[in-house]
Amino acid sequence: MNLTLKNTFKKYETMAEVLMTPLFALLKALDALEKEIFERNHALTLEKPSLNIPSHQVHPNWHALMREYEERFKAILEGKVSEKLLSRGYATQYSQPSEYAYLDDEAFSVDFTMRKADMATIIIHYQQALEMKHKFVLRLIDGKWLVDEKNTMALKMKTPGT
Repeated sequence: MNLTLKNTFKKYETMAEVLMTPLFALLKALDALEKEIFERNHALTLEKPSLNIPSHQVHPNWHALMREYEERFKAILEGKVSEKLLSRGYATQYSQPSEYAYLDDEAFSVDFTMRKADMATIIIHYQQALEMKHKFVLRLIDGKWLVDEKNTMALKMKTPGT
């Protein structure tokens, strides 16, 4: 991981590690859950033929798996993200590769910006088929740092040989 402090006042430079450590722990916990749910859903899909369930129909246990995913996801987020972010349905999806799979090999870079005592921005640049970035805005809310905004953006196509 490559860290760049962007437009960050000197007095806030030490906050990069203070804020990034719990953010990355949160993202890794979400990533592990997403990978687990993907695998369990895949197992349900593989089981459908033996139960004579057509491929276009859901497995009888799929809804329970999705409820469990949502409950566990919310439990991970508890006390770490703002009510504003929670109200947006922060994440209700899972995929392969998982959303934060780039954390496994640390092939990403981070821009940290902090110009005010109660707000910081962490932008994570990573590669998929496209150059991508996750932008997290952390705010000090009621004396606790919380993720208040999250955006995912595609930057440009990955070109061969780069």
